[in-house]
Parts: sequence; C-alpha cells; structure tokens
Amino acid sequence: MDENNDLAATGHAKAAREHIYGLNRATMGERDQTPSETANQLADLAALAAALPQACSQLATLLEQARDHQVLRMDAASAESDPAMAIDVVRLHLEEARRYAVDLHKLLDAAHQATAHIVSDGVYDGHDSMPWDQP
Repeated sequence: MDENNDLAATGHAKAAREHIYGLNRATMGERDQTPSETANQLADLAALAAALPQACSQLATLLEQARDHQVLRMDAASAESDPAMAIDVVRLHLEEARRYAVDLHKLLDAAHQATAHIVSDGVYDGHDSMPWDQP
C-alpha cells in the first residue's frame, strides 16, 4: 500500500470528523438560519452519508488485505489474541455500519427533500404581524 495514500485517507477521516464537529458548533446557537440554508446542509450531510457505505466496505477490504499480506499480532492491551479473528469482528461491525449508513442517507435525503421547498420571507421581529396573519 502506498504510504501517501494511507496518510491522505487518515487525514480525510480526521477532516470529516472535524467538519461535523464544526457544523455542530456552528448550528448550536443559530436562530436566524433560513430553511434554505438548512436544506443545503441536509443535502451535504445526505451526500456524506451516501459515501459511508463505500468507505466501510473499503476499510474492511484494507483489513482483509493486511490480514493476507502482513505479519500481524495483537498488542498487550487486547483480550483478543488472534488478529484474523479481530479483523473478522471488525468486518461484521463495518457491514452493520454500512447498512445503517444506507438508512441514514435515506433519512437525511428525505429531510432535505422536505426542507428544500420551505421559503423564508424574513425574520419575525416581534413588532409587526407575520405575513400569514394578514387578511
């Protein structure tokens, strides 16, 4: 395996984590975000979730390749003594995560579709009546 690709993959995983943390922080106290902005964020999250099944499958394949082509051992902190058995357990977890990611994508896409058609006519300032209160 190319060491540069491995470093790039690790960097991308860390960046994805940091971006989600950033989204969480940015939306924590947000009050005036429009539904259109929310729809765009949901679309991006749905796209991210759509890529997770492939990432899970590829990570499982990388572990299988490591099992087949590298000399592996377990460290002293593990209760498992057989690296091949540990990889089999990880593969099962990744397969289940892949299935959940497919469901997550469907839910986020449905939320995006439902939000995409909501239009904001501005922020209610508390002084005037809202447009829907007008005769």
